[in-house]
Amino acid sequence: MIINTEGIVLRQRKIAGNRRMIVIFTRQYGKISAGTSINERSRSRSALALRPFTFAEYELFKGRDSYSINSASARRSYYSIGEDLDRFVNASSFIDYLDKVTAEGEPMPVLYDLSIEYLESAARAGKSADTLLLAFIVKSLRILGVSPELKSCVNCGKPLSEMAAEEGQGTFRRFSVTSGGIICEHCAKIEKSESGSLIYRPSFDIIDVFKYFQSKPLRTFEKVNLREDVVYIVKKMLSEYTGRYLDADVLSGSAELEV
Repeated sequence: MIINTEGIVLRQRKIAGNRRMIVIFTRQYGKISAGTSINERSRSRSALALRPFTFAEYELFKGRDSYSINSASARRSYYSIGEDLDRFVNASSFIDYLDKVTAEGEPMPVLYDLSIEYLESAARAGKSADTLLLAFIVKSLRILGVSPELKSCVNCGKPLSEMAAEEGQGTFRRFSVTSGGIICEHCAKIEKSESGSLIYRPSFDIIDVFKYFQSKPLRTFEKVNLREDVVYIVKKMLSEYTGRYLDADVLSGSAELEV
């Protein structure tokens, strides 16, 4: 059966017979693996469609258990991503993350649309490349069904307003990766007595940061560059969070942070 779809390349590898296996994230069919004999090194639009950071259309032959690429045509190449080291490093982490959180043959059109938005913005981002990737990951958590609890204590349900009043501060700064959201002082003490507890107390309002990421379109973050210390801590938190709930940590590598 012949099918047509649009998608972006996540990875590829050489296989027998001078062929390649291309892993494509598509809007209609989710992530699929398709074999091809197209020469990647040529200058054709078909060859370009096999490279990372390219949005393309594919004609596929669907067999009983596999796909083959009959032809491909690049619709948009985000080549400028590779012209800047920060953009390239962060966009590479984005591709790795998508590969880890998607399953073969499971369509995820909302995540796909968000991914195209990310590539559009990543091609224009400058020093904000770090912030843009963090915003994408936070937005994706809601789509994937693992968004952290930000309105009340994740363990006992105490409202945020009560927790803030008890601590006598206008902001709230306690987040439990272990439990999956903000946590009150009482529950935090109980959790800390158990092994494996991971609670962050950043110097800024983590709820405001997460809600800002959730509420604004990705293009907002093309020019928004959070403070270096904020990016560092949020990256560390998301590294632990995505590793725990999605087995998809692509942000690790920073120096160890005391929490």
